[in-house]
Parts: sequence; structure tokens; C-alpha cells
Amino acid sequence: MYQFKMPECNVDMEINKPDPYPLLSEGMKRVIDYQAEHSKDAFDTNCSWTELREKYIEERKFWNEGGPEPFRVVNTEVEEGPIGPVPVRIYYPDEKPGRNALVFIHGGGFTVGNNDTHDRMMRCVMESGDCVVIGVDYHLAPEAKFPIPLYESAAVIRHFHENAEKYNIAPDQMAIAGDSGGANLALAANLYLRDAFGGNDYISALLLYYGSYGMFDGYSWRLNGTALDGMTKADMLAYVSYYLEEGMADMENPYFSTLNNDLTYGVPATYLCCGDLDPLLGDSQALHAILKSRRVHTKLEVVPGVLHAFMHYGRMMEEAVHCLKESGEFYVSVRKGK
Repeated sequence: MYQFKMPECNVDMEINKPDPYPLLSEGMKRVIDYQAEHSKDAFDTNCSWTELREKYIEERKFWNEGGPEPFRVVNTEVEEGPIGPVPVRIYYPDEKPGRNALVFIHGGGFTVGNNDTHDRMMRCVMESGDCVVIGVDYHLAPEAKFPIPLYESAAVIRHFHENAEKYNIAPDQMAIAGDSGGANLALAANLYLRDAFGGNDYISALLLYYGSYGMFDGYSWRLNGTALDGMTKADMLAYVSYYLEEGMADMENPYFSTLNNDLTYGVPATYLCCGDLDPLLGDSQALHAILKSRRVHTKLEVVPGVLHAFMHYGRMMEEAVHCLKESGEFYVSVRKGK
């Protein structure tokens, strides 16, 4: 009689992932080759979070050179933050009064990044969106865990809405934008404003770049995410462990895993983009499908041959230039009612 026994196996979600390099676009290959020579291991989370921040800041300096120049830049603070003032940076495209405003929330796994690391992205959206851009330098995890960055982002949006005249901007038809963890915060802040402060009808658009909305498995997770973009399962769990106070319980919170929230109302026109080699692609596809089913004006761009965070690399990648241009123009079209 046969003796059946389960063989011992190592659980390794990375083992079946294909090598992404041959699948990359030419622009993405140029970026990866440059990083291999000049900033190897910049995204390796196998270090302290202090070291990770320093590596991230240094790596981003090159990519933020060039791009559109604002008429004026103002660095200030919003006093109404839950743990103290929140630094913000305001980019004015010109001196025209009453321009529409977009609040930009930077990515970096809630743990790294600031307004400097996302400077060029914000200047590009300022130009393509023909708007004032306000960068939120929220306090980072692990010092400031969920929901502090969410509360800070919402506080900044409310402050500029309620004090628009002081900043020479329009109080309505505002937009919220963000990349990666910043996209998570952008969508969550929109929902939090809807639920906690009596409405968010002054928000007319969301621009969400390769965000995480609550899916930690699926097709894109199984095939994408390697050391090339710092998006392995271990990397992502490291960021989540820094950010979430209550671990798995907070992972299901509808203001973190926003796909768990009620998306049937209070979500404005939404632009989404993500690379087809990004493990977070499934998040954007799921969100797009839900919003489309609810007749929300939504646009999803899936960019072939690019990795997570590609929109930083406009110095070498036309795909980044294109999506920053398209997202800004989406915001313009929403304001014009098209």
C-alpha cells in the first residue's frame, strides 16, 4: 500500500517571478542601468529606516534636476496637524489670482521621501494641470504611524480650502494627487474628508499614480516586484510594519485598505496609472473597475514595460513625461466639464 506524505516545501512568493529586465521598455532599462552604476541597493529595506531614508534622498537628487520652473515657491506650515505643524510647499505657476489648487502627497512607503524627493513631479503637474500645487511633507513612519499621516494630509487639504483667499487660490474644484503610498493617502484623505467633516464636494479630481489600495496578493503580486524596484513581498511588509500600529487589524481598516471602504459615493473623477510590471497593478485595476461600475468618470493608463515609481524618471523616460502630462490635463478637463 502506498504511503502518502506531503513533501517539505519552502514558501517563497518570489521563486516563480520572471526576470523583469528583458521585459522593460528602453527608457526603463536606461534608468535601471544608471541606478545599478550610481545607486545600487538604494531601495533595499534590509537596513534601518534611517539608512533607508538617507539612501532614498540621495538617489532622488539626480532625477529631480530640470523640468518646469515655477513662478514662485513658498515653504510654510499648516498649524492644524494632529501632532504639530505640517510643512508644506506651494508652487505657483504664475501670478494670476484665484488659480485652482492640487494637493500632492508624496510616496515612499509612508517611511521615506519628502517634498524634495518629489519636487520635479510636482512641478510637472503644476505645468500640465495649469494649477497651484501644494506638497504635503507629512510626518513619516515609524515615528508617526497610521492614521497620523492620513490626518495630516486631510488637515492640509481642509486648511487650503478654508483659507483659499489667503493663498490666492480658488477654494473649490481642488484636486488631490499622490504616488504609491501617497496615492493611498490621497484616496484615503478624500474618503476621510467625506465621512468626518460633512462632505468633500470641493474635491473635483483624484490623480493616483501606482497606489496601494488593499490588495496584497493576486496576479500582479505573484508575477511582479523584485529587487530592481524594491517591491518584493518582504519589502512591502517592511513598509507596512513601520506604518501600521495594530498590524493585521489595521491592514483591513477602510482608510488604509481603501478598497474596503464605501466607494459608491463621494469619489470624484479619478485618473489612475500604473506600470504593467508593478505588483500594485491589480490595486489600480480593481479600483478602476469599481469606480467605472459606479459611473465615476475614471481613466486608467497601464504603461507597458515599466516598474513601480517610474514617474520619477522623466529625465530618461518618455513614459513618465507622458503620464504627468496626461494626469494634469485630466484635471484641466474635469474643471472644464469635459
